[in-house]
Amino acid sequence: MKKMKTAAYLVLGMVTLVSLGAMYVNVNAEVENPELVLSFNGEKLEMQKSGEVNGYDVSQMSLDTKNTIEIENREDVDYIEIDDKRYYSEEKISYIPEKIDEYTKIKVSAKFNGDDKIYNYYINTLSSKFPEYEVEASSPYDGDYYMTTHNEEQNYVFVLNEDGSMKFYRETESNSFDFKKTVTSDGKVRYTYLSTYTDKSKRISAVGYSPTYLEVLDENYNELSQITMEGYGDIVKGTELENHDYIYIDDNHYILSSYQRQKAENIPEELSDGNDPYIVDVVIQEIKDGKAVWQWKTSEHEELYAQSQEGNDYSTVSEDTLDYTHFNSMTIDESDGNLLCSFRNLDEVLKIDRTTGEIIWTLGGDSDDFSLTEEQKFSRQHNARITDDGYITLYDNGIKNENTRVVKLKLDEENMSVVDYKSYSLDDYYKYMGSVQEIDSENEVFLIGTGGKTTDQDTVAIEKNFSTGEEYFRFGFKSGESMYRCYKIV
Repeated sequence: MKKMKTAAYLVLGMVTLVSLGAMYVNVNAEVENPELVLSFNGEKLEMQKSGEVNGYDVSQMSLDTKNTIEIENREDVDYIEIDDKRYYSEEKISYIPEKIDEYTKIKVSAKFNGDDKIYNYYINTLSSKFPEYEVEASSPYDGDYYMTTHNEEQNYVFVLNEDGSMKFYRETESNSFDFKKTVTSDGKVRYTYLSTYTDKSKRISAVGYSPTYLEVLDENYNELSQITMEGYGDIVKGTELENHDYIYIDDNHYILSSYQRQKAENIPEELSDGNDPYIVDVVIQEIKDGKAVWQWKTSEHEELYAQSQEGNDYSTVSEDTLDYTHFNSMTIDESDGNLLCSFRNLDEVLKIDRTTGEIIWTLGGDSDDFSLTEEQKFSRQHNARITDDGYITLYDNGIKNENTRVVKLKLDEENMSVVDYKSYSLDDYYKYMGSVQEIDSENEVFLIGTGGKTTDQDTVAIEKNFSTGEEYFRFGFKSGESMYRCYKIV
């Protein structure tokens, strides 16, 4: 349903920051000072140089929750002032900046014991390490944009307001994926993302994914837990996740996915020529109250071997690992409680029974149950979702004709037919990754994470009204980097 933007905003507990103007002259550059040691959102910050151009970076900053500041070297400090408000060494300070950008800094004035001079230190509201980007935003729809960087050197999850301004960012140890806000079944706000292990030995060589764990933050962006697989069958407790998707139901209930390298011994003879190659076995696991209560594996459904469109050279003797299905999304169909899962290298979306593990039906690919027309067929798709009014949306990367588009279908599952179909071309080709979220069904508005090209790109997210051609949001990194997925969440 359509959600229009409200006109009024309420901001509590704000303090004024110092903004750098074009005419500013720094008179304190490179001046050595006594060391002020702060804890900023739990991060140790050691500051010795004063002056605005000597601003210090922090790894996390928020506009919608209070940032915490504490003096670490209390024995050296009489007091500090933040924008002229005084705090003594034993106090825990709660702080909300006016805005987060490259110009705005937090001024911290320090009075040290035995020294009458006041020293002024500065903290950058936006880290100088954050990748440069360009954004245009004028959306009439409520919601913030949840996104991630996608490179090996600048790793962040971040939130932009609907006007394109920075609302929150958090530096992560390595690449992160699928950052989003969830309101749990019991009403708690959680911020979650998949964080990549820095240990490269955990990877399956030459397979397009990253081993990860699920990072869970509370309503104030404080770390709550880190989640991996539980023990079930041959899956041991602590097994790493993969980087495409997860479903967070509440703090004790979630559905996770993992990629596992294993030797396949059940490939039909006509496909394998007697060979037993290594494959990526996709494992989906439902965990409740610390125990795996349900598990599903691609390798247990041998009919999928013949349906593969890519990564299926089963008869060649090799140590390579065949990514013959490439799972990339899952969501719960609230109408029956079962899972809707997208498998890129099958060109298929499967509905999987969340009790028996049976494949209920197949949409697309060689085993399509819905008699899709040539126009309706999709290839190497991502991010299959179910809308409020029961449509399936997916991001059709369009590898067959190099035309990427949004596809929207209404299925009659009883009669196995398509009762409504629409598609919206991006007039461009994004071969990898990507996402789509319906914002307004009546006016055909979608938020699109474009995914990745084989070359550099200037756009990674677009909110577009396809009925009028208007764009309400456009975001891109100046470096030409891609992005895996994005969301708009109220």
